[in-house]
Amino acid sequence: MLRRQFLASAAIAAVASAAPVKFALAATPEDQFVIATNMTTMRGVDPHEANQIESCEILANLYDRLVYFEPDNLAEPKPQIATSWEVSADGKTFTFKIRDGVQFHSGNPLTAKDAEWSLHRLVKLGLSPAIDLRQWGFDETNVETLIRATDPQTLLIETPEVWNHSLILASLASSGCSIVDRELALSKEQNGDMGRNFMQAADAGSGPFSLRSFRPNDLLMADAFKDYWNGTPAMRRVIMRHMPESSVQRLQLEAGDVDVATRLSSTDLAKFESAGNVAIQKVPGFGFYYIALNQKDDILSRPQVREAFRYLIDYDGLSKSIMRYYGVMRQTIIPTGLPGVVDEAPYKLDVEKAKALLAEAGLADGFAKTCYLPSGTPYLEFAQSLQANAAKAGIKLDLQVGDYLGKFRERTTDIYFARSGERLPDPHSILQSYASNSDNSDDAPLSGLLAWRSAWDVPKDMQDQVLAAARETDATRRAEIYSGLNKEYLHCSPALVTSFERIDVKAVGKRVSGYTGHPTWVTRWDTVTKA
Repeated sequence: MLRRQFLASAAIAAVASAAPVKFALAATPEDQFVIATNMTTMRGVDPHEANQIESCEILANLYDRLVYFEPDNLAEPKPQIATSWEVSADGKTFTFKIRDGVQFHSGNPLTAKDAEWSLHRLVKLGLSPAIDLRQWGFDETNVETLIRATDPQTLLIETPEVWNHSLILASLASSGCSIVDRELALSKEQNGDMGRNFMQAADAGSGPFSLRSFRPNDLLMADAFKDYWNGTPAMRRVIMRHMPESSVQRLQLEAGDVDVATRLSSTDLAKFESAGNVAIQKVPGFGFYYIALNQKDDILSRPQVREAFRYLIDYDGLSKSIMRYYGVMRQTIIPTGLPGVVDEAPYKLDVEKAKALLAEAGLADGFAKTCYLPSGTPYLEFAQSLQANAAKAGIKLDLQVGDYLGKFRERTTDIYFARSGERLPDPHSILQSYASNSDNSDDAPLSGLLAWRSAWDVPKDMQDQVLAAARETDATRRAEIYSGLNKEYLHCSPALVTSFERIDVKAVGKRVSGYTGHPTWVTRWDTVTKA
C-alpha cells in the first residue's frame, strides 16, 4: 500500500504540448528480451564487488539469495534459497533452512556450505557491498564463527549485537548477499582472490539466467537456466545493450529494437507518455539527488557555505522541468513511505540569502570550485541550473562530467553531484550513509558511506541516534527516533545537501508483461513474457 501511495504521489502528468510519437513496432524475437541501459559504471559482475543499479539488476537474475522482497511488498521477506527461518528469543541468532535440490549453473549442488562461504567471502573481500553485513558488526575476525553451516541444509547467522531483525533480513535480500558456487569460485582462485578475477566477467550463480557474455561498455547476454529450481524462464535470452544517449535509446525503442529504455531524457519520456505507445514506470529509488561538499576543504567546511548551497537550488523550477520524471522535491532525508518521513521544505531559491551567508563566512567576494558529476540525464541539466544560480552569488563552478566515482570514494573531489539509492528498504540504510561516520580518517574502511566520502565528521549525537533506531524493536518508538533525526538533519547544514527524492524511470514496450522495476534494484527477468 505504501508503495502504491508513493507512486500515486509521484505520478507526473503528461506534457500536453508534446508532439505525439507514431511508430509501428518492429518485432524483437518473442523469446528474447532487450534492455537499453548505460553500462559506464559497470566494472564487472561479481556480486560481492558490484553495487551499481544496473549491476544489481543483473546479479538478481544470475544469483539467488536466502530471501527476497516482492517489489510491491517491502515489509515481508519471502523465501528464496531459504525455505524458512527462525529468530531466537534474544534476537541474535537466525536459523535458515536451505532449499533442497537447487543446482548452480555449473551443475554443482547448492548447500548451506555455499551460503556460509559466500557470506564469509562478502565480508572478507571488504568491498562496497560488504556494508550489507559489516554494518551489523561482522568482520574478518568473527565472520567464520558467527556464520556457519551446521549441516547441508541449515545455516546459522549470529549477530554480534541485537539489531531490529527486519534489518538483518533486508540485508540478506540484497544483491550483495548473493549465494556463490564455492567449488567453482575456488577452482578459479588466483593468489587467494577467492575467484574475484574470474567473476569479473563470469558467473557462479544459481539464478534463473546464466551469463553468456559480458563486454564492458558494450553488451551483456544471459541465457535462461533450464534447470532453475523455480521453473525455466519464458525468455530464452536477455540482452543488455550499452546506450548512454537518450536519443539513441528513443530511436531503438521506436524501432522495436529494444524492449526497455532506462535512460531517456525528460523530453523523450514526455513524448512517449503523451503518445501512449509505451508504458512509463516510475519506481521509488530509496535515495536522493545530493551535493557532496568536501569537508577537507577550508571553504566548503564552513557551515554558512553549506547552508548557502541550500538556497542556490531552484526547487520549483526543476520540479516543473528537468526533474519532473526523475524526482520528487524533498529536502528531508527519509523517503516517502518509510517510518519517520517529515513533510517540511523550508528552503527555496534565494540568491540574496546565499550571498548573505557567504559574507557571514568571510567570503563576500565568492570563490571557485570544481563540481564533478556523472554523464547523462538529469545530472548535467541540474548542475547547469546550480552553476547559473551559484554564479549570481559569486561562486564559480567548473563542471566536470564523467566517471568520477572513484575520485569521490578517495575523498579528493571539491564538490560531487550525483544520486544515491539504497538496497535496504528502511530509513537506516539512508541515515547510515548520510548521517554516520564513525572514523573520519582517510584509511577507514567506510568507503560505502556518503558521509565518509565527504569527510564529514557527523555530530556524535546524530550518529548515536542512528544506531539507537537500528537497535529499537518497538515500531512506534523507532518511527519517533527517525522523525527526530529527519528534522535534525534538515536544520544542521549538512555536508550532503539533498533536494529531490529519487525516482527511477523506465519506458517499457507494450508487448512486454511482467517487467516490474524494483525499488531496491533487484528487478527480475524470469517474470517477463512478451506478446
